[in-house]
Amino acid sequence: MRVINSHVHVGPSIALGINISPEDVELEMESAGVSECLVFPFPSWAAQNSRVNSWIYELCTQHDSFHPVFYARDNLETPEFRYVAVKWHWVRGVSDSRSNYDVFNDEKLDEFVEEVTKQNLPLIFEEEFEFTKIFVDRFEDASLIIPHLGALGGSPHEFLNEFENFDNVYFDTSLSSVRTLQEFVDRVGERRIIFGSDLPFSTMKIELDKVMRIETGEREREMILRKNIERLCNLR
Repeated sequence: MRVINSHVHVGPSIALGINISPEDVELEMESAGVSECLVFPFPSWAAQNSRVNSWIYELCTQHDSFHPVFYARDNLETPEFRYVAVKWHWVRGVSDSRSNYDVFNDEKLDEFVEEVTKQNLPLIFEEEFEFTKIFVDRFEDASLIIPHLGALGGSPHEFLNEFENFDNVYFDTSLSSVRTLQEFVDRVGERRIIFGSDLPFSTMKIELDKVMRIETGEREREMILRKNIERLCNLR
């Protein structure tokens, strides 16, 4: 079965003092039976490197199983090359902990989201729960993929209760428990769940095993493992 991992970090992390090489990613893929990956840089390096998006694009041209994700930097520059998604990670805020609501007052935000939506790119979106609510309400045409079932932005159950009926809001499975993942599948359906591993914070094998353990049909599991991200990112 073709399996696509929607959440993989590659390159250096200034905050963690590590460097994940393309070869590291490919070894993980081979070990877990993953066919393709969406890859993006670590936040601490992306924030300081004005060429990070051209770097990730060029890297993916050298590795056929990688798909490039555009990183949304604080200046809200828009994608110019052929990316498959956009990574939005606490823009102008504090990574993993505090959102900056002043972003909503910047006219560049409307231009940025308009261009991303025009290119039909989903946003892999990490912010506080309240920030995410405002964003979803303001930009109804944008498609969001929320990593970790929302765990880094608040409580997964907050996100589930708020966005259960929003067809444009998806959730990635990375770092979730099987029990919580099952609850999301039961309530929002397999069509809005997307496999991710968050390498290097977990392994592809561990995260894939969680998806294999949930109670669902094989056709529905295939939606989680590849069909949903194929559709959203036009990977067919």
